[in-house]
Amino acid sequence: MVTLATAALELRNLDYRDNDNLIRASRKWSKPTRVSLSIGPNARAYPNHVVPLAATLDFLRARGHQFVLSDDSTDLGMPRRAAGIATFLQPVSTSTMDSVPTDVVIRYDSESDAQVISSRFMDALTEAIVCESGVIDALNWCVYEVLDNVFQHSTASSGYVMMQLHARSRKLAIAVSDTGRGIHKSMVEAIDASKIDRTKLSHAHLAIEHALQQGVTSKGNLNQGNGLHGLRRSVEINGGSLAVRSGRGLWSYARANVLQNTDLLRPVLDVDRAHATTVDWQLDCATPVSINDALGRSERSSELLLQIEVGLEHYRIDAREIEEYVGSRSKGSEIRTRIRNYLNSGAQQVVIDLANIGVVSSSFADEVAGKLAAELGELEYRRRVFIDGASPTNRGLIERAIELRLSSGDGTSW
Repeated sequence: MVTLATAALELRNLDYRDNDNLIRASRKWSKPTRVSLSIGPNARAYPNHVVPLAATLDFLRARGHQFVLSDDSTDLGMPRRAAGIATFLQPVSTSTMDSVPTDVVIRYDSESDAQVISSRFMDALTEAIVCESGVIDALNWCVYEVLDNVFQHSTASSGYVMMQLHARSRKLAIAVSDTGRGIHKSMVEAIDASKIDRTKLSHAHLAIEHALQQGVTSKGNLNQGNGLHGLRRSVEINGGSLAVRSGRGLWSYARANVLQNTDLLRPVLDVDRAHATTVDWQLDCATPVSINDALGRSERSSELLLQIEVGLEHYRIDAREIEEYVGSRSKGSEIRTRIRNYLNSGAQQVVIDLANIGVVSSSFADEVAGKLAAELGELEYRRRVFIDGASPTNRGLIERAIELRLSSGDGTSW
């Protein structure tokens, strides 16, 4: 039986400084060590804080170290904070994540995992926050591209991601991390086989800046190199924020300002093979953005609408999708939010199929039809939202909900 050395480490805020301190501390562990982690009382599990920590912990576990929460850190407080903290210690996988994959760190190991995650994130946002035109499609495209960069460029075998949705402020935040070779090293190693301008690689932050340009890639002619560029342009158009931290370099954009630097004193996991990269960004769901404009390409159909398109310009929510929702006001709110997002994404008309659905609850009828009529106005509602296949009882409940909501004058919406 191997006896582990022991150590203790405080993670005060769960931010990049704690991650740097963890790396520095690990250099003193000459043999496999059991490390007791103490979480500061004011620490918050934001994606850009806990995702890089999760990646670092897994890297160090592969070297034989173990990590546990200290006794004084077992009460993690609110469920949202607790979930984020618990999963940075032990990330979930695509097979074990909940149906709503937010507020947890997810580890993914393949391109197919990346596809599942981007699709689930899009679904979660569609039902949680009313988004202006293009936001959900921009999320879907950018998430997959950044997740896939791990396998295309970093040489890491796994990536880590977390998304948070803030319904009241209508904001979303995402961070993606890996423990691969980093952007600077990736580009330096690819100079001879690519179009990379070697004069722009003298510092790590300049390599990041270069990677954010259109058409720059470390894969030679194998791909177009538009992943980070498309993300950057989407954030700029939307008025969001973006930060890329790779190796000793940092590039960030917020409020139309760019900050960048290279910190030669910042520690890396392994000088030869593991500089690590974290990409984190925030989008404002209340501000439109077009991924087509961001990429400078011709207009293309919304990926969100393709899910419910059953014919040319015919968008239909199938009864099987909402059967389990019809008895709940909270679930009705998710359906209403989804419909608003379909309309904001360009659907001129949406059909809600209620064929063979049992009696809907009055609260569901009010939450979906009543509030939609109040939010859109009755004329606009009846022009763009249609109920198909409803029984006489359900149609009566829906019409009554619309009548009551409109007569009350309560147009409370998102």
